[in-house]
Amino acid sequence: MRNVKLSDYVHAYSHLPGKFNPQSIDVHDCVGIVVRGLIGVKHKYEGQDSITHFYQQGDLFLSAEIDEVYNRQGSYWQFYKKTEMILLPLKSSVWKRDQPQLASALHVQASLMAAFTYQKYINNLGLDRKLFSICWLRSNKSYLGVVPRVDIANFLDISRSSLKSFIKIAFNDE
Repeated sequence: MRNVKLSDYVHAYSHLPGKFNPQSIDVHDCVGIVVRGLIGVKHKYEGQDSITHFYQQGDLFLSAEIDEVYNRQGSYWQFYKKTEMILLPLKSSVWKRDQPQLASALHVQASLMAAFTYQKYINNLGLDRKLFSICWLRSNKSYLGVVPRVDIANFLDISRSSLKSFIKIAFNDE
């Protein structure tokens, strides 16, 4: 499996800022990597679009979170910057035929990644929201100029006034 040439199976895709339209490209059962840009993942929750996490350069992601087959919360990708990504269709018949061992291994890893990723978000927001929010703001300072404050507050599950306070705390200590 060391000499696998993925270029025959992956697809490059770019998207301008805005909401992702799944009809623009088939992303069913894909694993992807963000080459550049910023993606927020939003879900319908209690009648509102709630953001749960972001993907930025270098992040690995799964399309299952927005796939119509699994999507009961109306989840979608919101692109905040022009974004370029590389997609590998995990269930492609050509990929599975040519690389059966790797295809099987990646499919298992994708399932494990999905479970781990969502558990990480649940733990981060549930254990110490203030500390998590301040650390997250420090680590993602560049988001403040791109992502609307209402989306950041929604992601952190705090009020906009708390967000304003946490921003002051996060950057007054520098």
